[in-house]
Amino acid sequence: MSAHVFNFDESWDIPGASVEEVYDVLARGELLPQWWKGVYLEAERLTPGDAPQVGARLRAKVRGFLPFTLNFMIEATELEPPRKVAVRTCGDLDGAWSATLTQRGDDVHVALLFEVKIDRPGMRFLAPVLWPLFALNHYWTTPQGEKGLKEYLKARRRDRSPALDQRFDIGT
Repeated sequence: MSAHVFNFDESWDIPGASVEEVYDVLARGELLPQWWKGVYLEAERLTPGDAPQVGARLRAKVRGFLPFTLNFMIEATELEPPRKVAVRTCGDLDGAWSATLTQRGDDVHVALLFEVKIDRPGMRFLAPVLWPLFALNHYWTTPQGEKGLKEYLKARRRDRSPALDQRFDIGT
């Protein structure tokens, strides 16, 4: 395998969630900056409509702890509600990402597969020497996503829950 190709097989466990809730967020790439804060700086949907669909594209800008940003396109390649989201990327990152969701009691297990090539010319040239830093950069960003998704879903559930009626009917 080339020194500029990275494969990551990881997982997240999202407590107190349903596969439908997690799928709804993961299938909407335009939400990435709202929950993967500090990593996804921008995610602009380029395809008309609001519903997730195979072929939908967006433009993304990301950063990690290394001093550079990456720009790339994301295209949905596989959507199996509520079990799987897969995308292809091209630009500074060229590759594929997929998330397979499994309900485990009250929690959701998210199996993540990343296969990415660094195609930014200067970075590709340096990849053989700097691959450990690039991998560490990935391992810094991924926990940010897991933490952000948990917080986003928790806030979303809180915002959608009906307000408690604090009024009491006191009879006379």
